[in-house]
Amino acid sequence: MALGPKSDEVVRTFCEAVGETPPKNLEPAQDDEVLLWQRNEKDRIRMISPIRPRQVHKRHTRKYAEGDLGEERSFYFRGPDAALNLRAQNLMIFVQLAEGIDDATWEHHLRAGDFSNWFRSCVKDEALADDAARAEADNDLTPQQSRKLIADAIQRRYTAPASSG
Repeated sequence: MALGPKSDEVVRTFCEAVGETPPKNLEPAQDDEVLLWQRNEKDRIRMISPIRPRQVHKRHTRKYAEGDLGEERSFYFRGPDAALNLRAQNLMIFVQLAEGIDDATWEHHLRAGDFSNWFRSCVKDEALADDAARAEADNDLTPQQSRKLIADAIQRRYTAPASSG
């Protein structure tokens, strides 16, 4: 099986590696196809269309929660005077740092829309970004309340429920 615009090249390379003649009429698979060639049916090539999954794909949940997004995609708590440079390379560290930073730093990022922007652009989670944007827009929330709202939204999406047993 081979897929993609170079699927025919993949089969040719395989044949060369095992010392076999490539099948005749070898064409690359289209975007929605997979090239299927069975060696015992020398020249029979079939293009098949795989059935796509019905469930919604949740992107790299563990990576965003516990992994390292890298320096470029991390969130940096710097504060209004750039006095800090605390790096949150994932969502769990973000929550931990958010609990410990001063209110002025939190408010600086909250009012600038930095949290929703990071969730949207780097974490790639529109729903989390929307939750953060609502907290950012609510001027009646105390720093503690907005921290809790955002931390709770992260916990709901990125931590598994505790098992009962």
